[in-house]
Amino acid sequence: MKTWLLAIPLLAFGVPAGAAWTFVDGGEGYERYIDRETIDRSGHLVRVWEVDNNTVADASGVVSLRSRTEYDCQSRRYRIVHLSGHTRDMTEGDVVFSRAVNGEWRPVAPETLGEVSMEMACAE
Repeated sequence: MKTWLLAIPLLAFGVPAGAAWTFVDGGEGYERYIDRETIDRSGHLVRVWEVDNNTVADASGVVSLRSRTEYDCQSRRYRIVHLSGHTRDMTEGDVVFSRAVNGEWRPVAPETLGEVSMEMACAE
């Protein structure tokens, strides 16, 4: 797992209590969902909450990861600005970690789950 630089509480990002998760796609032991109700657009930039559910917990006991992902729809790149790990599916259970992330912009690779997520978020 990547090392993240900056930590602040999840509450500062205003995650809705009853998220309406939409299935994006899955493969290789996990599934991804986005909360379309949280899509925030500013020009060609879009922010959305995403969840990756894993079939097996990692060494820290994390089963699901929730991320606030920012997509640059024009340049086809992304960065993660918040990440939290949870002990059960769909961000249920205990919070193992929760931190803001000063993620670097990375290209969205073609024909990947990331591209499907970006296209879904950018289409809203």
